[in-house]
Amino acid sequence: MHKNEDWKHDANKLAEELLELASELVKQSNKPDKNYHSNIQDELADVAYRLDKMVEWYDTKAMAQRMVDKWGGKEG
Repeated sequence: MHKNEDWKHDANKLAEELLELASELVKQSNKPDKNYHSNIQDELADVAYRLDKMVEWYDTKAMAQRMVDKWGGKEG
C-alpha cells in the first residue's frame, strides 16, 4: 500500500467524488420524474478528473489487461 501523502490525498478525493456521484445516481433512480442530469454530469466530470489522478499511481498496462480479460477486446 502507498504511504505517500499525495497518494492518500488523491485516494480520499476520488472516494469523496465517487460518493457524491453515487448519491446523485440514487436520487435519480428513486425520483425518476425529477431531472438530476446536470448534477450527475458534474459529478461524472469530477470523478473522471480524480480517477485520472489516481491512475497515475498504478500500472496502466496491467489495468488495460484486466479490462480485456474481464470484458473482452475491442469487439466486446
